[in-house]
Amino acid sequence: MGRIVGAMSTEEHRHRCEVRWLIRAAQEKGRAWVRAYLGDKRVDGRRGRLRADLNEQIKRGNSGEHGEWHD
Repeated sequence: MGRIVGAMSTEEHRHRCEVRWLIRAAQEKGRAWVRAYLGDKRVDGRRGRLRADLNEQIKRGNSGEHGEWHD
């Protein structure tokens, strides 16, 4: 999968950063922009997991701040 950084792979770290970025984008640019981003073909392989984690993190109160992740 990716290089291990502590107990987290680099791919998992990248994914969490992208989810936080999407949370901030929803606040700053709107949900329609986030839907368009997730609809882009370049996101095809990541779309399902991004959408699921985005919705779950918002539900758990993640504000998109650096390093924030709610398990």
